Amino acid sequence: MSGAASMAGHARGRWRPSRNICIGAASVGTVLLLWQTMYSLGVVPTVLLPGPVTLARQAVVLAGQGGAVPFQLEHDITLTMVRLLGGFACAVALAVPLGVISALWPPAGKLLQPVFAVLMAVPAIAIVPILMLITGIGNATDVTVVIFTAFVPIAVYVHEGVKLVDRRYYWTARSFGTRPVDVFRHILLPGIAVPLIAGLRMGMGYAWRSLIATESLTALSGGLGYSIFQAAQFFDTRTIYLYMVVIALLGFGIEALFRRAERRTAIRWGVIASGGSQ
Repeated sequence: MSGAASMAGHARGRWRPSRNICIGAASVGTVLLLWQTMYSLGVVPTVLLPGPVTLARQAVVLAGQGGAVPFQLEHDITLTMVRLLGGFACAVALAVPLGVISALWPPAGKLLQPVFAVLMAVPAIAIVPILMLITGIGNATDVTVVIFTAFVPIAVYVHEGVKLVDRRYYWTARSFGTRPVDVFRHILLPGIAVPLIAGLRMGMGYAWRSLIATESLTALSGGLGYSIFQAAQFFDTRTIYLYMVVIALLGFGIEALFRRAERRTAIRWGVIASGGSQ
């Protein structure tokens, strides 16, 4: 009986993602159907609300044109993702060590925690004018905004994760002469794995939204935010809506990847059961 129950539990675990995907697909499909119906019936002027079919045709036009049209979808996606990933990698490289140090060394914690709190309260868009004066208009400003917005959530989550690790594990390991690198690998890293992934997810979400807004002001050429702003100058609503959909899909995909990684990490380290929910 216990074996049958276990198999049933595993079957339910395998079925749950499929069911969630079906529900999500049905919800999106319903929205798209209502949207297309409103467009077809002319409830809203078509120039203000292009239909999904129109946007799909526009995506075909803008993809793979090699400069034949003002907006090049794949080029803009590539530029934005390069800026995002480059800045995010820098933010992680800075935030993780500082988060660990601020948690393990009290003087550093007293110094850095107020800084983290102040930076968290400053909207990224507020620093754009200063960055434009310092780094100029272009990729440097965009990447710096990503670093700024992603840094604080990651550092704070890492700090809190280290604080949650029982200090007795440190003392026991050190009393046996364990090397610091092994203490980090076998005690600290498992302890902060789940908060770290949560901080990465939060930081990426902030960075994504801030980057799109910043690109509309600072990008010299290309990028999703830049192209939306340029399309608005020509009242090209088809391109505006298409890029909005692309931004939403990319943001949703990034969020889903981090949520999956967070859940798998939590299961790996026993924070939640494999059949449970977060």
